[in-house]
Amino acid sequence: MQTSTTSRRRRLRTALVAAVMGASALSGTGMAHAEGDPTAWISSDEDTIMSMQKCAGSSEEFRFRLYYSPNYSGAWVNIGHNIYDMLALKMPYTPATPLRFCSNTGSGSGQVAGNNAASAYNWYDGYSANVYYSAGYKGAYDYVGSRSGVSTLVNTRNDNRSIQFSQSW
Repeated sequence: MQTSTTSRRRRLRTALVAAVMGASALSGTGMAHAEGDPTAWISSDEDTIMSMQKCAGSSEEFRFRLYYSPNYSGAWVNIGHNIYDMLALKMPYTPATPLRFCSNTGSGSGQVAGNNAASAYNWYDGYSANVYYSAGYKGAYDYVGSRSGVSTLVNTRNDNRSIQFSQSW
């Protein structure tokens, strides 16, 4: 009888451990592939400046893209947070630096993105974005809805300084 009870306990323990490990694997996978929240508060622009995702071909966290040229062409940069001033991204203990289009992505590569973008695309589900003429989310703006783009920015083409996201629903 003890052997049968011990055997059942071992099977139960093994099943319990497998269930816990499976649940943690699923929750880890869910987190890794979950869409980022571009409206989340950040203390500095370090996430944008230092992130490899800003120049990745596709990204789960940085799902908004500015393009140097109209019709989603030329150099581009991915954005995943509100940006108060594209010409003066702030990091702790360093001077402000401008956001730049990614290297080797086409015409305009390496150029400053602020006051230089002509089109934008937003892959976020449930988040829209306003591209503003002035720093601090002020002035004329172009609205880029959830899962859509603007092939030529009308109000802010080559005059865009800030980007602000909001929930679409």
